[in-house]
Amino acid sequence: PSLILERADQGQNAGPRSNQIRVMRLSPEEKERRDTRLRREAWEKILGDVGFTILFQAISDACNGKVFSKEQTKSFLNGTSPDISVDGRGSNKIPLIIHNGLMDLMFLITHCHDPTLPESFEETKATIRSYFPRIVDTKILAGEYSDSIIKGGKSDLGSLFNVITSEREMSWITFKAPTISNGESSQQAHEAAYDAYMTGCVFNGLCDRILYQENGLSGSLTLDKLLHDSTDDAVRRLVGLNKLYMHVSLYTIDLESKDGPVSGVHDPLSSGLSVDTTFHVSGIDTNVSTRDILGALLIGGNGYDFAQGLRYEIIWVDDTSFFVGTRSEADITLNDASTISLLASHVRNNLHAKLGNVEILSLRNYFVQVRCMKNDSEDKSSPQHGLVGSIVSAATLPFAIVGHVLGFGKRTHDTTASEGPAHKRRRTS
Repeated sequence: PSLILERADQGQNAGPRSNQIRVMRLSPEEKERRDTRLRREAWEKILGDVGFTILFQAISDACNGKVFSKEQTKSFLNGTSPDISVDGRGSNKIPLIIHNGLMDLMFLITHCHDPTLPESFEETKATIRSYFPRIVDTKILAGEYSDSIIKGGKSDLGSLFNVITSEREMSWITFKAPTISNGESSQQAHEAAYDAYMTGCVFNGLCDRILYQENGLSGSLTLDKLLHDSTDDAVRRLVGLNKLYMHVSLYTIDLESKDGPVSGVHDPLSSGLSVDTTFHVSGIDTNVSTRDILGALLIGGNGYDFAQGLRYEIIWVDDTSFFVGTRSEADITLNDASTISLLASHVRNNLHAKLGNVEILSLRNYFVQVRCMKNDSEDKSSPQHGLVGSIVSAATLPFAIVGHVLGFGKRTHDTTASEGPAHKRRRTS
């Protein structure tokens, strides 16, 4: 019983021959030490094979309210426990803070959960929430929940960081960014560690400004109370919990929403936009640029006072069509029938004057048109497809129509052209 046999090409003293057997006589203590070492080596190999997925699971566990301890971590690393964390028994779920991170979440899901995303985007959203039930996107926080200074400026991470740490505006609540202790960070945007640092600072700084407006001088609601003692409804109202920015689209991805602006679309339009004040324009000359369109829309107001406070967002579908979203920066609501009618006339008159005989449809009517086209071209028995294809690849055939609805179009990328694709980028005014 005290003899141990192993192949000669295995173990610490492995040799080149695979047809020999090594025989060892070990005491009980030596055998226990050997078993512990072999178990640790096997577990370390598993951890090496699993790789980043361990970190992914640890972050997900923290976001789901599980807790960590030195003892549990040691047991996990030594291979005596398969779990890196333990049930937190009602501990707070830590929110995941991202900046424009929808694609990063998709990357994590496809590399740490399943390489193929579900066909239905609603299933994809459910998968994301199973790992990260509370997400705050600082891109949404800045564009839809912040004050006019933030909304009126640039929303890239570096620009937001500069604004919230600057004392030029709202100096009484200027965020004091903590000093970086890691000397290896380059302190440049798009360097991973520094981007994480800036994202945390931007989140804290923007929340300070929002809570200042919410509290006034009382300061009764702190960020800590908001995140850990408030209901999710309160967090959602103040900082846009579980709403994600989607690049080159009129939409905000809402991980909780089951109803959108029209039947069949479950995500809301970006803040301030509606299906009646957003328009699809088609049949334009390929030489028309975003600057031309904004220039046409900003000319005069046709006698309408509300037009002076409008901002426009241009989303290209392809070289001959685009969406134009309108939102008001003034205290004018764009939801009554008379104002919507005047706004539609303003957009149509100005664009027809500049672009000629083009087709202009409200987004509501455009949805009706697309749905009719889809019903005519689709086999009635084919499965219902979601929005994932629009996000992952606008060229994926099953999602092509929905992709065009969301503003994911095919644009020319011939850089030899006089202006190239840069003149047809998403742009606001």
